[in-house]
Amino acid sequence: MRMPAIEPSALSDEQRVLDEHVRRMMDGLRTPFTSTDENGALIGPFPVMLRFPGLARPLLEWFTTVTSGSVLTTRVREVAILTIGSRYGAAYELYSHSRVALAVGLSKSVVAGLVAGQRPSALTSEELVAHDVAACLYAGAPLPGALYRCAVESFGEQGTAELVFLIAQYSSISVILNAFDVPLPTDAE
Repeated sequence: MRMPAIEPSALSDEQRVLDEHVRRMMDGLRTPFTSTDENGALIGPFPVMLRFPGLARPLLEWFTTVTSGSVLTTRVREVAILTIGSRYGAAYELYSHSRVALAVGLSKSVVAGLVAGQRPSALTSEELVAHDVAACLYAGAPLPGALYRCAVESFGEQGTAELVFLIAQYSSISVILNAFDVPLPTDAE
């Protein structure tokens, strides 16, 4: 762990504002995973963000923009997020979003397959498109025309753009988690 959690009492004024923003954001999401330690300090990617509030604020604003008024279903979003998390091997992302995916109705076997980097056959047609778009973009090549057309047919232009931006966001978070060796909370399996 390269960036340990910062206890709330040790936050600077600038960090406190960001900390409060993150807590409001997390409360609104009703997250089924641990995002604070036993002292009430934020964990996961948040200690890194709190240390660099000027870099974190735009990233969090980007997240809020993409998630407000979402065209994509929560299941489609979680398939894309887990696909990206598995490719990067981002442990905290896989931990947290596996729990979210289960909470929104993806089966344990589908979640396990996504975490293992697989393409589960039990996904819906839209979920398969989201998986394939995420896997293709992670590979670093242009999105093939046929797959792009499938995405537009499945989600419309707005939904396709949202999917691409979501994939970019969680790629960014995965890189941050891996670069700073973010550990899992004690309740992770």
